[in-house]
Amino acid sequence: MDALKGLFSLIDRRLSYMKAVAAYKWSEGLSIDDAGREDIVLRDSLSAAADMGLDVESMREFFLLQIKIAKHVQTAWHNKWNLEGFLFLPQDGQSNTDLEAQIRPALIEIGAGIVRKIRETLPLLQNKDCRARSVTLIRAELKTEFIEDEMKIKLLDALARIKATVQT
Repeated sequence: MDALKGLFSLIDRRLSYMKAVAAYKWSEGLSIDDAGREDIVLRDSLSAAADMGLDVESMREFFLLQIKIAKHVQTAWHNKWNLEGFLFLPQDGQSNTDLEAQIRPALIEIGAGIVRKIRETLPLLQNKDCRARSVTLIRAELKTEFIEDEMKIKLLDALARIKATVQT
């Protein structure tokens, strides 16, 4: 179960960067929606998943959900800043809000770690006997603001549906 905790922690770490992404987009007057960038992220993530022996279609569902939640978090920050005024204080490890030079490279590295952890934890994710413990873990480990409990369970469900194409 420590491996699952590590996976959920990585997912949370990636989603925690969405505040910095939202701040950059806010400061630059950019839209939260960026279909071109989402296509690149999805393509690269699916390629990494295939290289790790993970089924591309089942991984697509997980990645699209993660993108949807990331945009939800960014939107929530923009809504908060619209009401209360813009204030961005970087979190640990997020000292720079330069999207290209700092944030995206960190997201790419974390994303690769997530794919590796999914491959490592696949038997646990698919084990129905571990479901209750997995629910407790994902609820505890995903601490990023604006991520609702329902979203956490949807992520867990998407993870549980991932299949391997190559057995290890």
